[in-house]
Amino acid sequence: MNIRVEPVLISFIFLTLIQVSVNCQKSQTCCEKYCYEFDNVRPQEEFFSSKTSYFIGKHADLGKDFHVPNCTPIKIWLYIRHGSRLPKTREMKRLSQLEELRDEIIANYEERNSQPVIGAMCKNDIDLLKTWRWDSNITSEYNEYLTVQGWNEAKILAHRYRKHFPNIFQDNYDESKFIFRYTDVHRTEASFKAFTEGLFGENASDYILTPPMEENKKMMMPYKFCPTDKEETAGENSEYGKYLKSEIMKQLVSDVSQRLGFKKPLELRQVMDMYDMCIYDQSFNMSESSPWCTAFTPSQIYDLEYPEDLRKYYESGHGREANARFLCELMNDMLGHLGNNEQPKAVVFLSHSSSYLLLLSSLGAFKDSEPLLADNYHRLADRKWRLSKIARLASNFAAVKYYCPNEVEKRKVKFFINEEPLELEGCDGGMCDWNVVKDRYKIYSEVDCDEYYCTKSKTPTGAAAGSGTTTESAANVPSSYIFLFVTALVTLVATSFNAIF
Repeated sequence: MNIRVEPVLISFIFLTLIQVSVNCQKSQTCCEKYCYEFDNVRPQEEFFSSKTSYFIGKHADLGKDFHVPNCTPIKIWLYIRHGSRLPKTREMKRLSQLEELRDEIIANYEERNSQPVIGAMCKNDIDLLKTWRWDSNITSEYNEYLTVQGWNEAKILAHRYRKHFPNIFQDNYDESKFIFRYTDVHRTEASFKAFTEGLFGENASDYILTPPMEENKKMMMPYKFCPTDKEETAGENSEYGKYLKSEIMKQLVSDVSQRLGFKKPLELRQVMDMYDMCIYDQSFNMSESSPWCTAFTPSQIYDLEYPEDLRKYYESGHGREANARFLCELMNDMLGHLGNNEQPKAVVFLSHSSSYLLLLSSLGAFKDSEPLLADNYHRLADRKWRLSKIARLASNFAAVKYYCPNEVEKRKVKFFINEEPLELEGCDGGMCDWNVVKDRYKIYSEVDCDEYYCTKSKTPTGAAAGSGTTTESAANVPSSYIFLFVTALVTLVATSFNAIF
């Protein structure tokens, strides 16, 4: 008997089998197998964006490039971001509610048995998560206060700079030789006290009377006087907003939810809160395991790292031309200090991440060949603008003036980011002739900073032009191609069935 199976029926059966297979796989697995407690390396801890601990993964010989043969360092201009801090008040309210989510996750594993077969959390991770409690001492009264670890980061950093530059910092404090500037908030004032104690001994801040003057705020935080359009940098239609709605993030939320035993996906805000608590825990105490980091695999941390890189790229980085102008007055302060032969020997700023990143923008540092966009994340895996590398907690920029008697140009300046040379065009390993530096940044000394820094400008055309670029991944293959492929495959199967029967 010759039985003919209609292609339409074959197509239906084939697609049904595919759907059943996909649903079956989704119910069995969500992500890679990973146990945080058994991971002795934890590479993801170096990629916590701007809250990455400064001393994670640092090399023992860091700072060796401060020594320049046949040259003597005679002046330094330092710009230091504060260290680890407590969350903002609005973050505290959300993060304290994670106790309820923690209880649900434990119930999923121990009562409902709803965890995936493959990719579930290991018992050790569940046990670690059980130990987590919100610290009731962290209240709005301590909004963004510097933590103990943040204090230690600033103090250790001071020790290191004193060791690197003994001829600059070996003296006892003298107000004519050292200038310190910070803003009128707890985390920078506490960083100032910790740093001075690291330089000059315990209780040094008791006799170094340097109040946070009003002009410091305008020099270090000019964006407060000329605010950026938040919709442009972090709104729904910004690159940041687009990435949060991307397929990458939708898949991540789905995978994390399944890994934690939830049948329905969590809200993106809940996943982001778990991520924030993971990195806050780490920043509070670098030596302890962070219970909320058990919710994520290392590769998921990399996906979660990118949103802040995007947001800060447009808020304080190369995503907006205006960002390079904000710190006009500060750049003049640096140039003025390096350009004269008078005291002080050291000028030290204790400041914030936004102004630190704006400084990098003014210097033209860490600029990628293409703009950061929501859809080129994979292509920019090795991007220069990566806060985990360039803007960690306690990140620091140093401009050091050297006297090199054997050189034609005896006055040299060497730039450092986090104690490593900052490569700039026209300079050799970060070492530049003073005339090169002066000429490169002369625009700041030629304009009226009060007018220049707040001039409106549009987002660079490169960002708009590149917004249609796609990544080379299956997620970006047009749906019409997929349909044609499936149709061809189904037809082939139908033909084979007819030939057999």
